[in-house]
Amino acid sequence: MSAHATATAIEQEAEAFCRRRFTDQADYLEAKDAHCKRVRALVRKLRAQIGVPEKLSLGTGRRTFGGRSFDVQLRMPRGRKAG
Repeated sequence: MSAHATATAIEQEAEAFCRRRFTDQADYLEAKDAHCKRVRALVRKLRAQIGVPEKLSLGTGRRTFGGRSFDVQLRMPRGRKAG
């Protein structure tokens, strides 16, 4: 399953849950728990397919991964010159 297929499966899971109608609170809670487990599993699968280690984030600062150390820096787009 490709990353795009996994993302599509996550969307379909969310849509299916939103369309579902529940008769009582117990049915809702059971379905919600199962839905959340399926979505979490699909997100874990998607992360693996994308290839970004979970330790790394988009936050700035010093990181070490695989014996290598590097800095994550925020880049701001350059402003356009008036003229």
